[in-house]
Amino acid sequence: MSSLLDAGYSVTAAVRDPGGFRRQWPSIDVMDCDFMIDQHAAVWRARLAGFDVVVNCAGVLQRSPGVDPEAIHHLGPAALFDACRDLKLRKVIQISAISAREGVETEYAQTKCRGDAHLMALDLDWVILKPSLLYAKGSYGGTSLIRALSALPLAIPLPGSGDQAFQPLHLDDLGRSLVKLLEDPAAGKQVLEPAGPETLSLKDILLQYRRWLGIRGGLCIPVPLWLVRAVCRMGDLLGIGALRTTSLEQILEGNCGDNQGFEEAIGFRPRSLAEALQNDPSDVQDRWHAQLYFFAVLATFALSATWILSGVIGLWVLPDVGEQVAGRIGLTGAAALAAALGACLMDILVGAWVALRRAPGLCALVQVTIILGYTLVLGIAIPELWGDPFGSLIKNLPMLALIPIWAVLAKSK
Repeated sequence: MSSLLDAGYSVTAAVRDPGGFRRQWPSIDVMDCDFMIDQHAAVWRARLAGFDVVVNCAGVLQRSPGVDPEAIHHLGPAALFDACRDLKLRKVIQISAISAREGVETEYAQTKCRGDAHLMALDLDWVILKPSLLYAKGSYGGTSLIRALSALPLAIPLPGSGDQAFQPLHLDDLGRSLVKLLEDPAAGKQVLEPAGPETLSLKDILLQYRRWLGIRGGLCIPVPLWLVRAVCRMGDLLGIGALRTTSLEQILEGNCGDNQGFEEAIGFRPRSLAEALQNDPSDVQDRWHAQLYFFAVLATFALSATWILSGVIGLWVLPDVGEQVAGRIGLTGAAALAAALGACLMDILVGAWVALRRAPGLCALVQVTIILGYTLVLGIAIPELWGDPFGSLIKNLPMLALIPIWAVLAKSK
């Protein structure tokens, strides 16, 4: 987007969350859209009146609740492209993926292929870009995972031997390429594979990022692919960033393309990964993000397990222990049992909420409120707990420190 703005284009972003977008880019025009819903050309014709060019870069790694790759990669874009044809827009650029080709069986690749095929069948001035690994100063998805793996202490785990090949391309070079293609009237009805000038193995990329982050050592440990697949399946279940089976399959399918044809079309040589990293050294924010990436998963597991186990153990010792504790705060009989049971069930529900990572800010506030409530009530009613050698109440202090950190990490993408 910045490359288009720098080139003098007036840009309107089409996003699902216009409010969130405006908070980050208040000077950019924004349009509310959602490929999960907007699957009719008439909807897009009304929105695109007066526009000259469309660039589609929507994508999702794999299916999840409320997220349908078929809608996001094919049905929604097809309606958009049909509207572009009807309005006779000057050019349409589709950002696809280098692995979107016949023979790659992931839903990600196949739905991308169907979206690309629909565009190619239209009487439009179109360009389809299928980039290899894209990277930038910041990171998201797969590049965040690469940085996190490179920053692990002691050693870097490699899927298999780590010889999977990539041709990394800096995002700024892709943006510069977009401008070149938009301004070239001869650049139409072609498929290009944006790729960097060198072919690197995944191991090479991880080691270069480790040096860029300023982390010592470079021991790499091959991990059997069957074990990597098992970990990725856990990532599917837990919704852990880019640690998914689709990510692994896309890596194994190959990520190298025709960089010579790409360079001829754009008229310049993109930077190598080493050149880009050297010219833009890492900051403390880069190191924090890389080293805390997996901590987000650990913090979620630790908090969720603590709440759930606390509730389950409480149910296990009911009614005797629960009624004894409730009695110390002035409750007896059915009221004591109800209070103890309610507290246990509340703990279990909070633990499930943490695991789901929904509305983490509100979830963190609820957790802190409950812990402060427990600490205040029990600390006054049963003061000897402050001297408990097992730290019954003192352990609430690290919990109170961990919860806001978890909330920040749970909201990060």
